Amino acid sequence: MLFEKKKTGEEADYHFYWTKRFQLIECAGCENISFLESYGDNFMMTGNEHDGMEYYENDDIYPPYLKNGEELKQLNQVPENIRRIYRETVNAFKIESLLLTAAGFRAVIEAICNYLKIKQANLAERIDLLHSKGHLSKSESKRLHSIRFLGNKALHEIETPKPEQLAILLNIINHLLGNLFINDKMMRDKLDIAVDNYEEFTTMLLKLVKKEMIAAQISIDNILGKSRHLVSKKNYTDFTAAFVKEVKAGKYDFLEIVDETKSLFHIKSLPDLKTLWEFDI
Repeated sequence: MLFEKKKTGEEADYHFYWTKRFQLIECAGCENISFLESYGDNFMMTGNEHDGMEYYENDDIYPPYLKNGEELKQLNQVPENIRRIYRETVNAFKIESLLLTAAGFRAVIEAICNYLKIKQANLAERIDLLHSKGHLSKSESKRLHSIRFLGNKALHEIETPKPEQLAILLNIINHLLGNLFINDKMMRDKLDIAVDNYEEFTTMLLKLVKKEMIAAQISIDNILGKSRHLVSKKNYTDFTAAFVKEVKAGKYDFLEIVDETKSLFHIKSLPDLKTLWEFDI
């Protein structure tokens, strides 16, 4: 305890006495600092294990904290709209608004589907599509259906879930967001990651164009250098053909085609990287 202020009061005619304590406290483990407000009066009594009676106090801690589960770290890596809904849901869980928490976790899944452009009439079909499109394993999709079931009960049947159930859902959501938006970004500084879609390929390619390449005639292989092994043989052929097509269509103004059959280019300047999708090499 870092600081304490105590107040007392009474209504003698009614034999009523109360106490309020205000404390600034620090967790002995994580060292988080919180504000504790405690209230008790002489009518607040409860039975104990010895069949007797004892006084108790009501405690409120600010800011609220999770009594079950843990909040996701590296939340800044998650897309803004998903991040906002996640935070609102966790805040509801902190103040034990259990119905809103269940509905919020369901909304997080909806937001993920929207971000990944998974469009279907209902959430059940959208979750199945997340699996079929490779975003989730079969086991993960089954877990998301569990969140959907609990969210539906909260919204449509006004059935309040248990905190222990919501803690499990929070863990599932954390795992999902980590897999979709966080883990790969954390790995890119330390491990090679396969480039398996065209957007990642073009982003990687443009980021690898260096100042010393300007005015040179150079192939895609030479631009990629050691990063070439991140792209499978089939994808490399498809991605290269698509890139040549985009260059011919005038999408990129920093280079021009010299020899289409050899995918040979003349680099005129450095590419503008400001609008690129985030992909770290």
